[in-house]
Amino acid sequence: MSLIAISPGDPAGIGPEVCLKALSKNKKNYKKFVLVGDIEHFETLNKKLKLNLKFKINSKASGIINVRHVPLATKVVLGKPNTKNAKYILDVLFEASLGALEKRYSAIITGPINKALINEYGFDFSGHTEFLADISNKKNVVMLLANKFLKVALATTHLPLKEVSKNITTEKLENILKILINELKQKWKLKNPKICVLGLNPHAGENGFLGSEEIEVIKPVIDKLKKNKLNVDGPEPADTAFVPEKLDKYDAYLSMFHDQGLPVLKTLGFGNSVNITLGLPFIRVSVDHGTAYDIAKKFSANDASALEAIRTSLEMTE
Repeated sequence: MSLIAISPGDPAGIGPEVCLKALSKNKKNYKKFVLVGDIEHFETLNKKLKLNLKFKINSKASGIINVRHVPLATKVVLGKPNTKNAKYILDVLFEASLGALEKRYSAIITGPINKALINEYGFDFSGHTEFLADISNKKNVVMLLANKFLKVALATTHLPLKEVSKNITTEKLENILKILINELKQKWKLKNPKICVLGLNPHAGENGFLGSEEIEVIKPVIDKLKKNKLNVDGPEPADTAFVPEKLDKYDAYLSMFHDQGLPVLKTLGFGNSVNITLGLPFIRVSVDHGTAYDIAKKFSANDASALEAIRTSLEMTE
C-alpha cells in the first residue's frame, strides 16, 4: 500500500500541532500515513497536547503512527523561528516530495512554512507550489484553494502586484485553464466543469478604458476554449463575480492574482479550506493557513484545515 506522506512544516509554528491533532482523529487510517520529521519533537508535542499518540520509526503496526525520522538541526523553541532548522524543514519537504516522485508515497500533505526563513537560510524559495513544480520538472502547475463553498485557482501565485500583468499571457492562461478543467474532471468527477475567469482590471477593464489585458489576453483565450466546447465564462469583473447566484453557477473560478480571489474564499471558509497543486505527477494537499508563531506556545490551534487536508488526500487516493 502506497502511503500518504505528511510534511508538517516549520517546527516552531503550529503545523506539527495541527497535524498531530488531525491524526488523533483518524486512528482507523494510521496505516495509510507516514509522518516525516523528528520523532522526539513529535513525542514532546504529543505530551504537551495530551493526545496519547504512539510513534515508531518505520512502523507497520496498527494503532501506531509511522514516522520517517528526519533529525532536527537544533532544539525548537515554539513561536521562535530559527534559521538553523531551515535545512531540517527542507529535508522533510524533500523526503516527502522525492518519495512521491519515486512512487513511495501516493500523495503528500504539507504544513505551513515561513518563506522568509528559508530564503534567509540561502535557499531560493517562493512557495510550496513553485518548489514542487521545479522538483517535478513541471513548467505548468496550478494553485487551487478549495472549501465546501467554492474553488479558486490562480493564474499567478506569489508575485508582487506590479509583476502580475506581464506574467499573464495567452499561452499561460490556456495551459492553466486546460489543467484546471482536466483535474476537475479527473479528481472531482465533473463531466463538464463550468469555469468563471476573472478580469485583471477593475470592472474587467471597462472595454479597454481601465486596461487592455482583458481584450488582448484574457478574452481571446476564453473564446478559443469555447470553440473547443469547454465551459468557460469571462472575463468577469471580480467585484461582482462571487455574488450568491454566481457561486451556485460555477464549479471553479480562475483568479488573476493571489489577493483577488482568495480573500473571498478565506472569508467564506478560513480554517476549513485546503490548497491543492494541480498538474503535478502526484497529489499535493496543504492547509490553508500560515505558521501562526504567535499562538504556537498556546497549543490552541484549530486543526480543521489539517482535518480537511487528510480527508481530501484520502478521497483523492482511493
